[in-house]
Amino acid sequence: MGQEDLMSILRKVAVIIRSYNNRHVEKVVKNYLDMGLGLVLVVVNSTHDKGSTRGWLADINDPRLMILDIFEGYSWTSALNRGVMAIHMANLRDQKIDFVMNASVEALFTKDQALSMVHEFADDSVGVVGTSFDARQDGNSISTGRSYRHPRNTGMMIRLSTFGVVLGCFDGYCDNVGGMEDIDFILAMLALSPYRVKMLNLRVKLIVGVNYNQSQKEEREQAAMDKIIARWRSLFLPDTVERKQIDGVIASMELEVQ
Repeated sequence: MGQEDLMSILRKVAVIIRSYNNRHVEKVVKNYLDMGLGLVLVVVNSTHDKGSTRGWLADINDPRLMILDIFEGYSWTSALNRGVMAIHMANLRDQKIDFVMNASVEALFTKDQALSMVHEFADDSVGVVGTSFDARQDGNSISTGRSYRHPRNTGMMIRLSTFGVVLGCFDGYCDNVGGMEDIDFILAMLALSPYRVKMLNLRVKLIVGVNYNQSQKEEREQAAMDKIIARWRSLFLPDTVERKQIDGVIASMELEVQ
């Protein structure tokens, strides 16, 4: 695939950014628009944001930017699902989005990194592409835990067609157990479809520790993964073919602490 083809395929990517009361969203939005992405969707907890995000983005006059307000029931999964819904509706009009990029405001992607990720979808068997991160706290690089061994909505791309395969989008159950809707989604995709995951070592710069304690966050994430694993195992009795298939995916993902 030539460089011109790669640049063209970026127009088939829509990025979903969950943000509120974070002025840095302006810089991030402009970066994705400059990359040439087809859509940039900012999903806002509007009850708490009180118009701040719209104010920060008011000077950006680009039809590719969509600001989606959620006034009731905002959560990490509801925000992502609202974005995916908007992408499907845009495709019913004149948009041609094939890939969804979920990204944190604190993840600082470059165009080359985005191109590297979307290039992996040339393999039709790839459903999700993730990346490693160069986590920075107070300017210093820090290590990330087990919860970052797999693609995260901190910054990952998803083939749009996988959402139908896994019975919709992200499961709101995860909001009640501490998050990790991304790991739940990947587990579902691997267990229920022929799609597979590709993980790249791009070391995308990620600013951590600004809104939360990173080590405590990762402890909560591991606890959430344990609950998600238990839920998946509860769907089928032990020794059934289905349960063995789920156990095999869990083992292959190395989600459990040994």
